[in-house]
Amino acid sequence: MSKLTWFAGGKDRGNEAISIIDDLLNNLNSQLLQEVLIEFKDELEKRESAVPYILSRMNVSISNALHKNKVSLTEEQQSKLQQLTQLSNIRYGY
Repeated sequence: MSKLTWFAGGKDRGNEAISIIDDLLNNLNSQLLQEVLIEFKDELEKRESAVPYILSRMNVSISNALHKNKVSLTEEQQSKLQQLTQLSNIRYGY
């Protein structure tokens, strides 16, 4: 993951998310989680909604997919998912 500044815009966050999703899709075994990631990757590429909103919804969907299917992830996959969820953390400079 490249280093994003705290004030990085939606475009930068979206591009980083797409890169991380691509990495995850290359080595995931869970069909449902793959479908969730592909769905949100498409949304991020189309940019029809605000990126922070897409990332927020994606985090909830990923959590639901992991919980409902009791998916086990490798440490590398866990790290990538953590990086992906951190992209939605926006600091406002307070």
